Amino acid sequence: MRRVLGLTLLLNVLVSAGKIVVGNMSGSLSMVADGYHSMTDGLNNVVGLVVASFAYKPPDAGHPYGHRKFETAATLLIGLALLVVAYHVIEQALTQVQGARQPEVGALNWIVMGVTLLANVFVAWYERREGRRLNSPFLIADSAHTRSDIYVTLGVVASFAGARAGLPWMDGLVAAGIAAFIAFLAVQILIGSFNTLTDRAVLSSEALQAVVRAVPGVRACREIRTRGGEGAVYVDLTVHVDGDMRLRAAHDVADRIEAALQEAHPEIVDVVVHVEPA
Repeated sequence: MRRVLGLTLLLNVLVSAGKIVVGNMSGSLSMVADGYHSMTDGLNNVVGLVVASFAYKPPDAGHPYGHRKFETAATLLIGLALLVVAYHVIEQALTQVQGARQPEVGALNWIVMGVTLLANVFVAWYERREGRRLNSPFLIADSAHTRSDIYVTLGVVASFAGARAGLPWMDGLVAAGIAAFIAFLAVQILIGSFNTLTDRAVLSSEALQAVVRAVPGVRACREIRTRGGEGAVYVDLTVHVDGDMRLRAAHDVADRIEAALQEAHPEIVDVVVHVEPA
């Protein structure tokens, strides 16, 4: 996973730097905005590296509940940084639309955007293939995000065509649209991080209760609570069993409950079952 993320991070940094430099040289704000957008892909790769290096470490004395919130902390910082970037780009875009400054689109602009398209297609295909091979939801999700970047890049190409057609305002308009998309991604990241930090319920209690009540020996089930993120869910619940059941048998029921929940929802990483007499 680190090898895949390292390669895609390198490609994202190269295309991002190319678009920002050439966009500034030619005065194409939409190209600069797309460069910042590509930077968000690189930041996603950084989050993935944090996950691979720290978040999957086993619990220890300092972090008895594990290290999965390292990912939450990293994504929270990235979300805030993306909001700052989006504000900066929108501010410049509005200024450019008002001034109707004509970008000087040359061969280098077309070459960089062509290379960007090829890089996005390769990264989306490579991450999806490796995500399936490694059973990594993060890589599969990131590949889907990269596929959406192709449409953003095509929007920049459309702004080039608009500039050639004598429509200087189109560059700023496309840049504002890209900035709005960056802001949308940032808000999604922040909401997801906030939900994790505030222990918002992740799975439906009703759905989990149906799984638990189907386990032999369970008389009743209540107080089902879930927390964590989509890739690592923690569950605790209370079940009632026959009051005359021996301790070993009650423990076996709890084990079967844990196995049933994790089979039904593989994203569950820990289950705490409190057993009470019916």
